[in-house]
Amino acid sequence: MLFKQEDVPAYESLTPSYNVEQPPSYSEYPTELPTIFPIGKKNAQPLINVTELQPHLKLLGAFDRLKKSIVEQRLPEGLDKEQAWAVFVNKAVHRFYTLLQAKWPDGCVVASSETTTPPLDVLLIWHSYLLVSGYISYCIVY
Repeated sequence: MLFKQEDVPAYESLTPSYNVEQPPSYSEYPTELPTIFPIGKKNAQPLINVTELQPHLKLLGAFDRLKKSIVEQRLPEGLDKEQAWAVFVNKAVHRFYTLLQAKWPDGCVVASSETTTPPLDVLLIWHSYLLVSGYISYCIVY
């Protein structure tokens, strides 16, 4: 669907409105994965462990809350929830591109603290990019 410029709301009107909450406790979840996973007629060892999986699940939960906060807010007249999300994601893609154009030490984006970690909308696009590209072309330092 194509939008006229006047149909697209300002980015500032599509900002997350959720409260940052504490991540859930993972003490009730298993702490070990099975040693072998059956895949078709073969068996495979896990590629990651539960400790490595937990931060990724927290990140996916944050992405879900981000989308809900965008589509549940009061939207400009004539703009539905999917259009609002599309506008938000397109702005995030632009912000991701801007991040990649910045000069970084050793050519790597350093996400080692609150001040150097990109905003959540940019992380959403980065995560999607890495899933689609099938490889990591930029390094992330945690």
